[in-house]
Amino acid sequence: MAGKLQPIDIQRELTKIKHPELKKDIVSLGMIGSLEIGEEETNILVKTPSQDRRIQIGLEAQIRQTLSKKEGVGKVKIKFEVDPKMSLDDSNKILGVKKVIAIGSGKGGVGKSTVTVNLASAAAAMGYKVGVMDADIYGPSIGKMFGVNGKVALKAEEDKIYPLEKDGLKIISFSFLIEEKQPVVWRGPMLGKAVEQFLYDIVWGELDFLFIDLPPGTGDVQLSLAQLIDLDGAILVTTPQTVALLDANRAASMFQQVKVPILGVVENMSEFVCPNCGHSSAIFSKGGGQKLADSADTKFLGGVPLTMDVMSAGEAGKPLVFQEPDGIIAKSYKNILQNLAEEIKKWE
Repeated sequence: MAGKLQPIDIQRELTKIKHPELKKDIVSLGMIGSLEIGEEETNILVKTPSQDRRIQIGLEAQIRQTLSKKEGVGKVKIKFEVDPKMSLDDSNKILGVKKVIAIGSGKGGVGKSTVTVNLASAAAAMGYKVGVMDADIYGPSIGKMFGVNGKVALKAEEDKIYPLEKDGLKIISFSFLIEEKQPVVWRGPMLGKAVEQFLYDIVWGELDFLFIDLPPGTGDVQLSLAQLIDLDGAILVTTPQTVALLDANRAASMFQQVKVPILGVVENMSEFVCPNCGHSSAIFSKGGGQKLADSADTKFLGGVPLTMDVMSAGEAGKPLVFQEPDGIIAKSYKNILQNLAEEIKKWE
C-alpha cells in the first residue's frame, strides 16, 4: 500500500535522538535492535551495554516525544535489552546503507567513472539496491553517463535532498546543482562540506551498495571522505600500462594510510576487442592490474575490455550493462561483482 509507514521512516525520526554521553544518535550507534510497525502500535527494542535506568528513562522520554509528532505511528511500546557484550559503535554510518565503497584511480583518463557506472548498473541488474555518488566536484561526469545533462530540480524536504532515480539506481552529482558550463572554484574546506552534505543530507533510503566515484589524485575530497565516513573499502581502477600503475600505487598508499581496506583492483581497457572480427589485442600492454594488486597486497577483481560500444554508451547516456545484459562487458562486471562480494566478506 502506497504511503504506508516503513521502518526506515521511524529510523529517520530516531536519528534526532542523541545518546547523552556519546553525543551521537541512537541509530548510528546501533542501539535499535528491532522495529515493528503494527496496525495500532509500534514496538521498538533498544539495546544497551549496561543497566543504567537514568539513561534509559531519558532515552525513552525522547523517543516518545519525537514519535508523537509522526503521523501513523500509533501507540509506542519501548523495551530495553541489556547486552553486556555490546559496545556502542560511535562510527560514522549512513542510515539505511549497508556498504559504502569508494572507487579511485590516482590519475585521470583510466575510465574510473565508466567503471563506477557499469559496476553499479551490474549490481542493480542483479537485484541489489544501489546508489551512486559523484564526488568529483570539479569534473562531475556520472550524470552524463546516465543521460542527465546540466542542472536538475531535485526533490527537497526539511533540509534533505532526494537523489535522482534513473535506471533503478539512486544518483547524486554536483552537476545536478550547477549550470552545465558553470566553473567550480572552491578550496579544501568547501569541498569537504560538499562531500559531507552528499553523504548525510541525501535521503538514500535502503541501499545494499553506495558506490562513490572519486576525483583523480589523492587530494582534499579523498581525505575528507575518509574522515567523514567509515568506508567499507575501496576499489582501485587502472589501465595496464606502467604510467597508470605509478599513480594507482600512490592511491593505494593513500587508502592504506587512512586505514581504508582495499578490496581489489579493476583493470580497465585490459584489451581492445575489434568491432569487425572480434579479435582481442593488448594495445595498452597487459598484466598491469595483477601487478598493482600484488604490490597493494589485494585481489585482482578482473579486467574489462575496451570496445567501441563502451565508448558510444558513455556518450549516449545508457550504461552498456543495461544495453547488452548478455554481452562481454556485462559478463566482465558480473565477474568483478562476484569477486568483490567475496572480498567484502573477508573484511567483515
